Amino acid sequence: MKKKVIDALKDDKYMFNPAPTYKNEKGTEDKLKKKKQREKKQLQRRAQLAEYISSDDDGPQKQQPILDQDDYGALGDLDQDILGYFQMKSQKILNMTQKIPDQIFDIGSLHLGCVSQIGPNGAYLIINFTRNKKGFVDQHNLRDRKSVNGGDYKVGEYVMTKVIEEHKNNKVQLSLHPNVINDQLSVNQIVVGMQISGIAQTWNEFGTTINFGTEQFSGFINEQKLKCGRVYLFNIKEINLKEKIVICDFEQREVQLQNKKQISKYLLTPGNIWKCNIAKSITGGQIVKLNKFGVLGYIFQDYQVEQEKNFQCRIIGFDEPSRQIYLSSKQEHIDNTIYIPPYEVGQQYQGVVINQQLYSGAYLFNAILNDDELSTKKSKKAKKGQQPNLGPICMLNKTQIPADQEIIDHIQRICIIKEINYFDHIGFVSFEVNSQPKISDLKVGAIVKGVVKQVLLKEDSYSVLLKINDNFNAILPSIQMSDYPLTNPPKFRVGSKIRVRILQIDEQHNNIIVTMKPTLLTDIKVFKTLDDINVGDTLYGFTIKKLENGILVKFFQNIVGFLSNFSLDGQNPDDIKDGQIIKVYVKYLNQSENKLLLSLKKIDPKQKQVNEGQTQNVPLIKQVKTKLNLGEKVQCIVSAIKNNVVYVNLKDGKFGRIHKAFFECYRNEDRLFKLQSEFENLNVGSQITAQILGENKENNKQIFDLTCLSDHIELEKDVQKDSNKIVYGIIKHIKSDSKSPLVVQIYYNYNVFIDGWDINVEQPDILNNLESQIQQGHPVKVKLYEFDKQLKGIIITEDDQVKQQQQNINDILYTKQIYRILSHHDSYIRVQLKNRQFASIDITELQELWELNLFEQFPVGRWGVCRIIAKDKVYWASARETFLNDKLWNKCLHPVKSNTISYQKMILSLKYDVRTQLYKKTPLAVGQVAMGYVTGSTYNGTFVKLNYETTCLIRGFKTDIKYRPIVLMITQLNKLQGTVDLNLLKYKLEDKQLRIGDIVQGLVVNIRNEKAAIKILGTLQQGELDKKDAEGLEGEDGWWANKLFKIGQQIQCLVIGQRQNKNNQTVLRLSNLQELIKTEGKRQIELGDIQQDVIELHESFEEMVKQHQIKNNVIVEQQNQNKEIEEEIGQEVNEGEDNEDEQEDVEEEEDHKDQEIEEENDQEEIREEVQNLESRAEYEKKILTNPNSSVIWIEFVAYAAENEGIESARNIIERALRVINFSNELERLNLWTAYLNLEFNFGSEDNLISVFKRGCQNCDGKKLHIKLINIYRKAEKVDLTVELSRSFVQKYKQSCKSWMEFLQSLMEWQKVHDDENPQYSFKDTLNRAMQCLKKTKQVKFLAFYGRLQFQNNQIEEGKTTYETILDKNSTRTDIWSQYLDLVIKYCQPDVVRSIFQKAIHNNKKPRKIKFLFKKQLEYENQYGDSATIQKVKEQAEQWVSQFMQRDAQQEDEEDSD
Repeated sequence: MKKKVIDALKDDKYMFNPAPTYKNEKGTEDKLKKKKQREKKQLQRRAQLAEYISSDDDGPQKQQPILDQDDYGALGDLDQDILGYFQMKSQKILNMTQKIPDQIFDIGSLHLGCVSQIGPNGAYLIINFTRNKKGFVDQHNLRDRKSVNGGDYKVGEYVMTKVIEEHKNNKVQLSLHPNVINDQLSVNQIVVGMQISGIAQTWNEFGTTINFGTEQFSGFINEQKLKCGRVYLFNIKEINLKEKIVICDFEQREVQLQNKKQISKYLLTPGNIWKCNIAKSITGGQIVKLNKFGVLGYIFQDYQVEQEKNFQCRIIGFDEPSRQIYLSSKQEHIDNTIYIPPYEVGQQYQGVVINQQLYSGAYLFNAILNDDELSTKKSKKAKKGQQPNLGPICMLNKTQIPADQEIIDHIQRICIIKEINYFDHIGFVSFEVNSQPKISDLKVGAIVKGVVKQVLLKEDSYSVLLKINDNFNAILPSIQMSDYPLTNPPKFRVGSKIRVRILQIDEQHNNIIVTMKPTLLTDIKVFKTLDDINVGDTLYGFTIKKLENGILVKFFQNIVGFLSNFSLDGQNPDDIKDGQIIKVYVKYLNQSENKLLLSLKKIDPKQKQVNEGQTQNVPLIKQVKTKLNLGEKVQCIVSAIKNNVVYVNLKDGKFGRIHKAFFECYRNEDRLFKLQSEFENLNVGSQITAQILGENKENNKQIFDLTCLSDHIELEKDVQKDSNKIVYGIIKHIKSDSKSPLVVQIYYNYNVFIDGWDINVEQPDILNNLESQIQQGHPVKVKLYEFDKQLKGIIITEDDQVKQQQQNINDILYTKQIYRILSHHDSYIRVQLKNRQFASIDITELQELWELNLFEQFPVGRWGVCRIIAKDKVYWASARETFLNDKLWNKCLHPVKSNTISYQKMILSLKYDVRTQLYKKTPLAVGQVAMGYVTGSTYNGTFVKLNYETTCLIRGFKTDIKYRPIVLMITQLNKLQGTVDLNLLKYKLEDKQLRIGDIVQGLVVNIRNEKAAIKILGTLQQGELDKKDAEGLEGEDGWWANKLFKIGQQIQCLVIGQRQNKNNQTVLRLSNLQELIKTEGKRQIELGDIQQDVIELHESFEEMVKQHQIKNNVIVEQQNQNKEIEEEIGQEVNEGEDNEDEQEDVEEEEDHKDQEIEEENDQEEIREEVQNLESRAEYEKKILTNPNSSVIWIEFVAYAAENEGIESARNIIERALRVINFSNELERLNLWTAYLNLEFNFGSEDNLISVFKRGCQNCDGKKLHIKLINIYRKAEKVDLTVELSRSFVQKYKQSCKSWMEFLQSLMEWQKVHDDENPQYSFKDTLNRAMQCLKKTKQVKFLAFYGRLQFQNNQIEEGKTTYETILDKNSTRTDIWSQYLDLVIKYCQPDVVRSIFQKAIHNNKKPRKIKFLFKKQLEYENQYGDSATIQKVKEQAEQWVSQFMQRDAQQEDEEDSD
């Protein structure tokens, strides 16, 4: 996969064109061999053509040389100097051409044709050309999407085609696809008025975008009803060369050639209209010259006009190698008129009257009308004169004239229309009258033998195309292959014979459906109309659809009957499957109303007479039917129970339905919500009393809505007026990790979303496992409290419990709240509270115990209880039992109500846990032991979180394990300093060393290069686990370590070897194969775990307190302090900038960041709204409210990928790209990014490249390159990242961002392979970048390179890079600030101070000097001592005094002047 993608990325042309088809070497050789044979054949044909057109069959042969083969026999592409070629050859062509040549249909030639026939199910198209030439187009060459087929085209429609293959029997295969026809066409070669084929891509309210099969340009047309994915023939109306967009329409206009620079071979494409002059009349037609072009072309004699100059012609064929151009001046071709023939295939005439003989051996004639048409179309005078009654013009080929028929002007012989040429607008006649049978000759019910011609595959089923005789084909659907529907229907081979029976004949569409069901092949009654059926008859049919109150049964000739649930004779409707053969009896019949009622129970003669009497009195019965009124109580009988709805039968044959929510409930203590519905006690046949609630329609039938509730309300009216109603409902959906875990249905079209905060449960942990507590369909009692975008409610068990849910939503500080986890952040989790309130819970406040990998116990979507303990810019909460205990909170911790004495006793009991002490602002003491969580490590040491607002930096100590608990000691109270002893974290193995055969406990700390890095617990040694030594692979390949392990996971391993790394450190080779551990394990090393280390460390710390020999190397940093400093620095830098261009870039970046923040906030709100959507229908409704939101579409795609499959997710993204407006660039970019992620994770490399190519054409290509690079970078696909960034640079050479991405990818490659990339060196890359980038961007690029060097431990090289930049830009304070930040982070204090001195020396402006001194003073306060701080202050005072003196001297000099 990787090699294939890299090869694709290396080829820039491949990135933006359709993927090539990979074939083996033998296939390539065969293809080259066929190509040579074809070229040889074309050369011979050109020579014959040159000899043919130079001769004149009608006159004596002239002794003159024929045309050379070079004139009409040259192979190869036509060069750009078309005009020059015809200037050289035109006179020779005019002198020597004596007759018009036949139109050439070689591979590569272009032709204008008409659709004459559409294959079954749109599988192919038959295209008509001039001289009745035909070709075919398969599905792959007529569309761009699977949803398009030949059925989307019209018979008679004009299309532009290209010959792609020649077959036997003079048949040609064509293509309509613009990728083939518009090959290598650029925007500079387009001229207004040109005809060009394109694909309708996407549409919006403004019109439709067009894809012309090339990345050079795109199009747009102000039409919205075009079928997306099919090919149309457009006319160029307007050209925008700058934007590379052409505006199109369907009008017919001439090519508007402005100058000779626009001349190209694409002006000769079929469909283009030119004004022409006649150059010469020859046998069979004329040679014409295109005005303003000078090119010569041919017009057949039946396409000529009488005008000699400035008449319009449309090009209908162009063969580039032979330079043959064919035109037509026929008005129907100029107007692109769709031909409506005045006759039908098979229509007979009395004879023909020949009008004109064509040079090709054909005749134009008028048909002689039949006797029955004579009286209607001709007068009596015409009869008396015995003149033939002439009909429409037709054409007759000499091959169709019988041998015994003499060719005269008037042939009195019966003939028929054999076929219709929609391009020539004419029908072809044959004297073989009996050669064309009619479909009406076939009979429904006839048993025939068919030969399998083709198997037609579809997505969900398949059918077979049969040839039942020499003239007709029939379709055998898969449902007609057996009496009972089969999971795997039988397979058929092409050519095999099958015995079938004609089931249906559609003469209008020329379709025949057959069946091979064994029952229908027996001797049963076959009927064509209802007149052939009587009440009581026995019929055999098959089921086609199930309704709520019965089943539809189909018979011969598409006759359908209804089998009611009451007539099933006790049989369960669910046992009857669609497509199943069923034996029924006619119960009721009405031919005038086309009604047929059926029964499974046999109808006796008496019942038959009764039914016949009832059919006569049907109108009278309808007149006396009673009317049901709203509120009326009626008696019902249950006929069916389906999908929480009871269907009942009412009097007078009416139907009703009762929703499960409309039944009375009684108390059941065993259930969570204490309710059980009477619905659960009903069965089919039960009698109930209900009240009419309303009248509705279901499946186009009248149905009454009923209720069994005594105090029922009309929900559709009252809910909107008063949202404080208490109603019954049933649980429709359950999803514990959702914001609304329950969806309650209270009416057919009303769903109530129940948030977790509104579910009255004793323990919030129940919310995490609702699926095991309740079931779908259980009744609940709901109070509606909101009617906004969603209807919401509170589940109650008693009316007075509603009051407990009502709170002051504006005052939640110090209260207990139910929360739901939204997301994980660096050292805290973000949770949502009721009424769209949000809070943060720090890692130290999640629980009382200190544990490793704590976040894994708190997944997204989990519910819990917390207490709001503080409010800064956001609410801070705690889930610890210390804060949740109401008694302990009120007595010891509440900021106002607590007691000091109780609090002090509590602090003494906590000992090492300082979280509560820091919350109460109680000062810590020197030597005090504290516990915290590791949140990260730098070159200075490790950061430890003590509580939600306090962090410590421990110098000299590093750990690879993030979020692990650790113990430290406070050593200084100036800024709360402390330390940790590394020796305390080692396991005491005494003098024993780890050796091969030891069984150890390890912790996964990193996964890289398909290896898992393991930390041996209790030691400082590292190990590695390779693929061949891992347990549980079971055939897994790439990224196996990510699938088997998680960072922080603890595993048992066996030491099987060791090796030395590049730093001469010993790395143990490990294995976790259980069989190997059992057989080869020699010694069990009990290293314990980190949690045990934390508990036992305090004893060693007490000893350290007594000795008190700890250095002051821990600094406590308050949160948000760094952010304030950075903001102040940024403000100073912006004020001191000299370069106006750089200032504008900074402002633009800030505006862009502000805009992105606002958009992210909006997207976060939308994302919260769609998190609770649980079905496709809900997503569809949400899309209607905001169709241009990419967040909703992406969530919809995620839902579809999880529940419906990847293909469904692709379809949704394609639909979203068509719906979202082109002006919403960011939303479309988000969708393309999601599409790339989908294909990268679940699709193939070909699909990924295809999506990437399309995305670059339809949105910001630069941003999409960066998105795909980041996807590769996250997956650690270093080789792909390098190649894609190289392609990025080639396409956007002037972009600084592209070079920065390329440079970063090269640095990542070097870091992985421990060597520089041999193909792309840093030196060459820098030189190329400096040549391509503007001067204003060169500094930014070099600064980025220097920062990369620092980050990859190339400290000296990074310093050299920045020194080089600052030699020419010594006054750039922003560069100095970047340089200082890097050396502060990576260098020693002496180096940092020397660079501060350089920066101050090279800057003269007071604002810049102020910024630099302030930055140095902050550095000394953090890393220096009192002496260095005083020194900086003295330097600053000295500089100020010197500046004041210099300023005074300048004023004195000005006064003296």
